[in-house]
Amino acid sequence: MYVLALTGGIGSGKSTAASYFESLGALVLDLDDIAKHLLKPDMPVNAAVVEAFGPEILLADGSIDHAALAEIAFASPAQARVLDDAVHPALFAVVTGALDALALQAEPPRFVILAVPLLAEAPQFADLADAVLALSADEDSRIERLIARGMTEDEAERRIACQASDAERRRIADYVIDNDGDLAEFRESLAQFYELEVAPRVA
Repeated sequence: MYVLALTGGIGSGKSTAASYFESLGALVLDLDDIAKHLLKPDMPVNAAVVEAFGPEILLADGSIDHAALAEIAFASPAQARVLDDAVHPALFAVVTGALDALALQAEPPRFVILAVPLLAEAPQFADLADAVLALSADEDSRIERLIARGMTEDEAERRIACQASDAERRRIADYVIDNDGDLAEFRESLAQFYELEVAPRVA
């Protein structure tokens, strides 16, 4: 079972890359999705996050208003670290358990993508992977993509400022793909990476 940690700043193309690898047979474990599950009302992480950020992040049914949480948590790097500290320990335990369970299957998946947006902020997740692929993109390109998703320019800039830099991600990566061009160019880069670096390991 070959495990590749996929990381990159917001707007760098992680979802596109994960979908591409999934189309080639990879099993994708998206840590954002797992984290959202851990934030459900009946989960201990929910209580820790509410304690850290206050009841104003809750909806009437007791679930977390993710937009309200994002507005507070990504107001500054310090606030983002508070959220990370509340979520990452439980997230690490769940992901470790999931990978162990996969490895114990009669026929483990040959290729697993561990999509870890904040790998530079939580480098312990790199220990769960055989290699790390970081996606890099210039800030203007990322802001343009985030605005297309519905963010304001200010929101996009604040989200980027709360994350590690591309330089920090490069330092922990075994491979780096730049995504400053169009989608076709990005897909071609992903295809070349797969053929050269992944296919020989999962054959």
